[in-house]
Amino acid sequence: MQIPIQSKFFWISFDIISELLRYLADTNKIGINKRNLEEMFVEFQEYTDADDPDEEIKEMYTGKLRHVSTDSWLPEWKEYIAVNIERYTREWVDAYAESSDWHSRPNGIDKAFISMILSNLAKWAYDDYRKTPKSRTKTAITGVMTGQFVSDLSKEPESYKLIAPALSHFLTYIAKQGWLNEKRASDYKRFIAAAVPDMIQLSRDQDNFSPLKLLAMKMHEDGVDITDEKAVQAYITKVNQNGGIDSLYDDYEADDSMLDMPPEEVREITKHSEQLRRLAEIYDPDPDQNYLNSDHLPEFENRRWRKKTAIAVHAQGVQAGLRLWLNRQDYKLPKNWNAVRVVQNVSDFVDLHYAQALLKPTEWPVPSFRDFGEWARSGQSGEHLAATNQLIPSLLAELTDDGTLTREQGKQLTAAFFGKAIPKASKPKKVKGKVISLKQARKLLKNKKRH
Repeated sequence: MQIPIQSKFFWISFDIISELLRYLADTNKIGINKRNLEEMFVEFQEYTDADDPDEEIKEMYTGKLRHVSTDSWLPEWKEYIAVNIERYTREWVDAYAESSDWHSRPNGIDKAFISMILSNLAKWAYDDYRKTPKSRTKTAITGVMTGQFVSDLSKEPESYKLIAPALSHFLTYIAKQGWLNEKRASDYKRFIAAAVPDMIQLSRDQDNFSPLKLLAMKMHEDGVDITDEKAVQAYITKVNQNGGIDSLYDDYEADDSMLDMPPEEVREITKHSEQLRRLAEIYDPDPDQNYLNSDHLPEFENRRWRKKTAIAVHAQGVQAGLRLWLNRQDYKLPKNWNAVRVVQNVSDFVDLHYAQALLKPTEWPVPSFRDFGEWARSGQSGEHLAATNQLIPSLLAELTDDGTLTREQGKQLTAAFFGKAIPKASKPKKVKGKVISLKQARKLLKNKKRH
């Protein structure tokens, strides 16, 4: 059956869900082992009789599309060889699990684990290097262990430490059976041991993970129900809105084009605190939290500096900067400033007030803004002063519109910044009519119910 272009999303979802299921099976979080899960994937492929239209190699008997290297210097990839390797590797594992040697295997190793490691090593060594289990080289073994094992295996970090002991014990067994030359088995053990340090080191850095592996792990961490199609699609949509799969990597740096969104999308983000929070995490100009190490007062006027509060205030500043940029049609911003510069300056301004006065935006006082305005006018000039004179009032207006500051606070702080007379605080309006106490109100309601 020919798959139309519109079904590409289906295959993206299928790959994501299958990776997540492998991870859950590997960590014993679902009631099915890895091998039975792979058999289910095969049955599904046979039932649908469908192939991913974007792949030239459409072998799916292991439950995943095979990405076969087509380098000209490699021998031709042959399906019958791949099938044969998969068959006798599985037979070796079955025999190993039923032997007396199985009882002396390293701690933490079960059949699902060793089967998964061996089947993937066999597949990738052949697909990328054209090496069978009986003809592997140091290049092939090292390449797979520091390559696909890191990028594609849905394993928890601690599981990587089990790979070398598991393979070594297995190699001893098959060499004893005569299925592999003892000299070759010994060489394999050396190659594996040599690759382990690099493999473990690489496995600790998510920058080395494939997009599908990272996405599957993030979905699991965020508690996404993979049986809920709408939840999966919503998560993928959210990832795309935040910059795509690249945004899941720790060292991801946003660019301005991500925030050039249609007005309706802007309104949607600024209305939902969770979406804004996630976007702020991407655009945080100081993801390493260097602001925590900046000079700050330990205490001031019965207030103490607290790390938790500093982090919350910083996040508040980043979000305020984002809102200011996303709604820039409503405020005046310095000429030629981009999103990154706006967010950077706003978050720095907010961080500075907490570091030097231990004040959150809701607590900003008139005197400090008067002093800041005087400093700006005496220490800045030209474009720098013009930029400050536009950014600060716009920030105060945005915080007022957002509800962080009251209208009265916004007006007073803006006036203080420009050195103008401070508007007087409005007096509470007198309530006309008879005022009753809470006790009287309860009594009246009680009497009303009786009637």
